[in-house]
Amino acid sequence: MRVGLLALLAAILTVCVSAKGCKEEFCLVREGDPQATIILAGNPTRAAQFAADELRLHVKKITGAVLPIASGDAKITGPRILIGESAATRALGLRSSDFAEQEYLIRFMPDTLVLMGRDMAPEQADDTPANRPEWVDGKFGKALKFDGRDALRIFECGFDDDAGTMEAWVWMPAQPPPRAGTILRLDGANPWSYHILQRDAKSNRIRYQVYDGKKGVAVASPPLAEGWRHVLATHSVKDGKIELYIDGKSQGTKPYTRTTCAGAFLGIGGIPPKGSGQTEVGNPFVGIIDEVRISKTIRKPKTHAPCKPDEHTTLLLHFDEGRGSPRDSSGNTRTVNPPGFFEPKGTLNAVYDFLERFCDVRWYIPTDLGTVHPTTPTLIVQGEDIRRRPAMRHRWITPSRLYVPSNKDPVSNTDATLWKLRMRIGGEAFWCCHSFGGYYDDFLKEKPDWFAKGYKGKPPQPCFTNAEFIGQVIRDARAYFDGKGKRKGATAQGPYYGLVPMDTGRWCKCDACQAQMDPAEMDNPQFSNGKASNYIWGFVNHVAGEVRKTHPDKWITALAYATYAYYPPKVDLEPNIAVQMCLHTRNWWVPSMEKNDLKVFNGWVEKAKGKRPLYLWLYYNFPAWLTPRRHFNAFPGYFAHTVVKQMKLYHKAGVRGLFMEHSSEAGQSHLLDVPDMYVTLKLCDDPTLDGNRIIDEFFTRFYGAAAGPMRELYMQIEETFLNPANYPDAIRNSPATQHQTEELAWKWLGTDERMARFAKLMDQARAAAHTDVEKQRVALFEKGVWEYMVEGKRKYEQKIKKKQ
Repeated sequence: MRVGLLALLAAILTVCVSAKGCKEEFCLVREGDPQATIILAGNPTRAAQFAADELRLHVKKITGAVLPIASGDAKITGPRILIGESAATRALGLRSSDFAEQEYLIRFMPDTLVLMGRDMAPEQADDTPANRPEWVDGKFGKALKFDGRDALRIFECGFDDDAGTMEAWVWMPAQPPPRAGTILRLDGANPWSYHILQRDAKSNRIRYQVYDGKKGVAVASPPLAEGWRHVLATHSVKDGKIELYIDGKSQGTKPYTRTTCAGAFLGIGGIPPKGSGQTEVGNPFVGIIDEVRISKTIRKPKTHAPCKPDEHTTLLLHFDEGRGSPRDSSGNTRTVNPPGFFEPKGTLNAVYDFLERFCDVRWYIPTDLGTVHPTTPTLIVQGEDIRRRPAMRHRWITPSRLYVPSNKDPVSNTDATLWKLRMRIGGEAFWCCHSFGGYYDDFLKEKPDWFAKGYKGKPPQPCFTNAEFIGQVIRDARAYFDGKGKRKGATAQGPYYGLVPMDTGRWCKCDACQAQMDPAEMDNPQFSNGKASNYIWGFVNHVAGEVRKTHPDKWITALAYATYAYYPPKVDLEPNIAVQMCLHTRNWWVPSMEKNDLKVFNGWVEKAKGKRPLYLWLYYNFPAWLTPRRHFNAFPGYFAHTVVKQMKLYHKAGVRGLFMEHSSEAGQSHLLDVPDMYVTLKLCDDPTLDGNRIIDEFFTRFYGAAAGPMRELYMQIEETFLNPANYPDAIRNSPATQHQTEELAWKWLGTDERMARFAKLMDQARAAAHTDVEKQRVALFEKGVWEYMVEGKRKYEQKIKKKQ
């Protein structure tokens, strides 16, 4: 009893410190027994449903108790947690539609806790009939009809690479499809592998094919007649085979070698589009799919009744909802797919904010080991109401694989998705990048004058002064804003249409284009300069002016990048242009690059003066980006304390959002970006937070007893990387763009003396780690960063010896 009382007092104390003041007290769990019930609407938003799952999961982690969930129509006594809009919130005068974009509320009331915000309505969700499969009658109850343009992505299906079963009921029309149609598909990584159930192209056969990263095997049925088919595929490392069953009959076996698909997304009906701005579904299926089940055991087919969950079932979709999101009936924690990154999901963000502020949860790294939380049998919270939204509307990172701890260890799609959502990555729909790749396929042959003159072979760019080309771009932008879709290769999302040249500075050599180049900038040695600013922004301005006449509420956007990074001195920009500045903020160890980045930034901020949205594209991928190309291990580019200063600059300027390229984009460990990326995202959300305190808290909370030496090790690496005095005179005094080289990394930065100091700190951290979790986290850094550094130093010294 004494332990429980101390835990209770500690929980209350923690909450009171983190809130503005102590008001209503709310008990979720007492001595391991749930005290509160989660209340959802009868047809909740996807954000609310997923938020309920997340709250239950973390309360279980903290206390061991599982909170019950009830519909808003149920008669509930005792404390209630109202998640998302429901009849109960409407009785309080709270409706989702009354919140601003991304806004949410945490409200404490007697026996009631409200967690809600602006959500996408169920009928608007992206897996409903508006633009996703249609609900129709199925083999058992309802099912989903796919028309060749739709696909579902299930982010957590529990697939086991060693043994398991995929099954579904499928109705196929008699007409063979022109392309292979995916029924179920998982794609693994490192190496790439897959399990695919599909209907073959131009055929009525069903095929089960597996690729283990080196070779593929497949089992296929004979041609099948139109109608319902029960499809079941098994795989087993122990038995060394895959097997396909159609309507209960085996179609044969093939040898099986273990794949890497655990944690992968499950695609249903096709390969869902990836990343920002992509919409096309790969290998779309035409027909009806019902009763999808994933199991971690080898099953024999049963074709007489709907699937039933058991201890081996990891995903079960009956598709009987008839509306909203398909829900998992397997009995696992997750019941629904997460909302999209750019989907309104204020309720989910309310739950995440609640878990951080009032339950002391942190998500430092995208693995379960990266989640930090207290452990107590009693969870009581109290505080003042909070109604807010993230300060920066748009928060995004390169949607590539993340690697933890080393570049040989890909983070599962499930863990990566959860971490991104928990860190509030997403928000406002915005995407701007190189935009004209599709014009080559569509116009180069018939309209060669639309492209750069003066080059042999394929032109490197369009001709941005060609009137016909500009006219086509204007029509394409208007078509997108009219809801007619976008050309292949175009970058557009939400109310923003991007106009960015191809990623090369080789411009058209015609007189009209060359006349717009800035002769004063021709000798500028910085990567970011103004050589083509008048030229490119003049083109962007022309398009924006015409589009503004027909779509005054939409935005043309472009990058301030490379030779068109500076504000154009001869162009009076239209008010409907949004700008994304590309900055090398991790390279401010080069004084001239810091000065030049500030020239780019201040030039646009001064001219914008609140008149246009400003975004940032930040190169957190250096120095890692160059290392696989130049075949060396980089000295870590830690700069979290500089990030804190930079974020203050961004917020003061009113920056609306930012995008980060990162180390894992170059196939390197995500730990090379920790806690740098973490503190960036926290300050994107809330600039009132103390960034330096966030960094200190990371070491204390994450490493526990080993925090001292781990903090000191990070600080010494950071100071070594950032201090210009640690670089040769030729580098720190250079007026040109500079990047890390192997010599800089291991002759100038990772010196023998420094590496010896680092090694002692690593030894101290290893010895100080007390609990199993602390030891695992220190080992994570040791494998992902320290061993990477030691290997980098070793390889460099080996090369030097060979030269001598």
